[in-house]
Amino acid sequence: MRSVLVFACMVGGIAAAVAAQQTPTFRPPSQTASAWLQGQQPTFRAGVDIVHLDVSVLDKDRQPVRGLTSADFTVLEDGKPEKIVVFTPVDVPDPPAPLPMGTLTWTRTVAPDVTTNAVPEGRLFVMLLDDLMLPADPAIAEAARRAAKSVIAHLSLTDQMAVVFTGGSGGCQNFTSDHVKLLAAVDQLKPGAVTYFMGWDTALPAVLASPTGPKSNQPSGPTFDGDGGLRAASMRTLEDVADALIGAPQHRKVLVLIGTGVPVNPGSAAPVLISGTGKGMPAREANQRLAEGMSELFRRMQRSNITVYPIDPSGVGGLENWIAGRLSTLPALNATPTMPPATINPATGDTDPPGGVPMIQDLAHFTARLDFDFLETVAANTGGRAIVNTNDFDPGIAQIFQENGSYYLIGYEATDPGSGKMHRLSVKVDRPDVEVRTRSGYYASDTKADAKAAKSSPVATAIASVLPNADLPMHVVLAPFASPAPAGPSAKPGPGPSTPLGTGATVVIVLGLSHAASANRASTTVDLQTSAFTPDGEARGTENQTARVTMMAGSPKETARYEVLSHIDLKPGRYQLRLAAHSSLENKVGSVFADVEVPDFANAPVSLSGVLFDASPSLTAAPHDALAAIVPIIPTAERTFDPRDRVSAFLRVYQGGKIAMVDVPLKIQLISEKGTAVVDRVDTMSAAGFDATTRAVDERIALPISDLPMGEYLLTLETTIGKTMARRDVRFRVK
Repeated sequence: MRSVLVFACMVGGIAAAVAAQQTPTFRPPSQTASAWLQGQQPTFRAGVDIVHLDVSVLDKDRQPVRGLTSADFTVLEDGKPEKIVVFTPVDVPDPPAPLPMGTLTWTRTVAPDVTTNAVPEGRLFVMLLDDLMLPADPAIAEAARRAAKSVIAHLSLTDQMAVVFTGGSGGCQNFTSDHVKLLAAVDQLKPGAVTYFMGWDTALPAVLASPTGPKSNQPSGPTFDGDGGLRAASMRTLEDVADALIGAPQHRKVLVLIGTGVPVNPGSAAPVLISGTGKGMPAREANQRLAEGMSELFRRMQRSNITVYPIDPSGVGGLENWIAGRLSTLPALNATPTMPPATINPATGDTDPPGGVPMIQDLAHFTARLDFDFLETVAANTGGRAIVNTNDFDPGIAQIFQENGSYYLIGYEATDPGSGKMHRLSVKVDRPDVEVRTRSGYYASDTKADAKAAKSSPVATAIASVLPNADLPMHVVLAPFASPAPAGPSAKPGPGPSTPLGTGATVVIVLGLSHAASANRASTTVDLQTSAFTPDGEARGTENQTARVTMMAGSPKETARYEVLSHIDLKPGRYQLRLAAHSSLENKVGSVFADVEVPDFANAPVSLSGVLFDASPSLTAAPHDALAAIVPIIPTAERTFDPRDRVSAFLRVYQGGKIAMVDVPLKIQLISEKGTAVVDRVDTMSAAGFDATTRAVDERIALPISDLPMGEYLLTLETTIGKTMARRDVRFRVK
């Protein structure tokens, strides 16, 4: 069983995957911390290594203490006070209020097709759904989804969340503020790997006629616990979260762990509920390794400054009752007793007498208690609180966000930059009866390690980072098309059967970049690397593109905007594309991460390509012919238009399979932010219009930009053949 963490794979696996790529070598830009609230920007002096902390101060009721100043704080490094040079209070905005019943919701539920690297430096939430250790109980699984969706509903507009599974990584979602993507990931939860047999499925029933019977008739007891690997994988995922988030020290980091816990028994000096015959040694050793690993887990979490809030979805008595039901199916525990049942030592889990068979309910109670102890211990060691033994999660979830809704960003100059040593940290506040929460230590930068890292490409580093690099502002549009592309105007249409589509696809990439305009005509060379990864971090290809762009002169107060065109070939499936670019003009690196779903064009009865916009007048785009073999337009990633612009949408409609092609209706709707249908029509694409080789037809739709009042709009394109429906949504704005 694999334990996969999406963004941890990005830090490790992706870094290795891109290391071999040929990328430009240049000096990486300097990094500074900044606050995102109300435009407040902490100032870090150039050339100075700053240690930055986010500090929560809670009163005796665990409510945030606001209104403090830098004079109220004392920062101690290895017991010595340090001078605070950066101080910014942060109050997180409240989440959007629920919309009234019947109110149009597309402005909240439909995400833009443009992804940007302008991520606010707000809170980072990781929701870890422990599907490996969640029991296969429909009620508990639904409660887990309900709790997860309640957490998502509490996110503010500046929060970023990643959804991670300990086992079923196919539904993972990297950091995003898109609630639709987060909810879709939660719906992928499929628990049920764990048995909670605690090895008793390997035990033989007791056949003792009397307590003094032959030793050969003694019950064998468990010999192997099949859940041991699952528990280890769950723990490894927690470690991966901690390691991955070390790279984002300036953010408030919260881990919401939704699961029933990991039954680790640190008090047992003997096999866990196993006879003393020696047959249970593998289970005992596995338990010991987990127990010893908990201190290392807490060290990693404290180093990363992660606060953990576990939520047990099993409710009051739910886990214990489920475990008891599972254990009651085992012959070793369900046989007719021939001797008194053994008792369980609540401190160690050992049976009395040794090797005896405990009562099912006692065993279930002890095991469930181990799970709850794990959740409470993880919370206590990271400054969080566990939401357990309750059927109503909402009050506890609201408290999570209240506790983390106000904090302070603090920075001080590092005492020994370049040493690579670990330093203990503590923060005191000049207020009575308050609790201060921040990370307990940090590792100073390592000059030797930094020099080694500097030899690698900053583009590769940007691709492998947990969060995108916004030093070079970027935004991207991704649009999948089937491969091969149409042969051109000479292709012969036809309604009859034809050669099936190929199984591959090409994802069109339109990357928008911007920086301060130059007073003189200027040229820049952009080196772009695009790497594709599956949701569990497996590499699926890399493309490199070099574009030379010449820009007109402009005022330094203006923003120069231009676009780089590229593409990457992929098979059907879900991917995250990670793009990193270097601009020679400003010698800056930027990166942006975007998700794309590539349809099965070859087999779906009907499917739609991505939607591309072209506009006139247009931005400078290069290479000018990069997409000429794929689409007949030069697309733009712009989604804000002037009423004088001429804008059209382009897409391709496919009929997969081998059967005869049919007429296809395409429903076209253009809806304003007030819910008014500006356009509502159906265009029918005749079977005769589809290309016989590619089984595709192009559709170009002129948008009535000049007739639209200022505001937000949603373009929806939808088609259906039989029971198969395909749909694309694109948001844009008229200024």
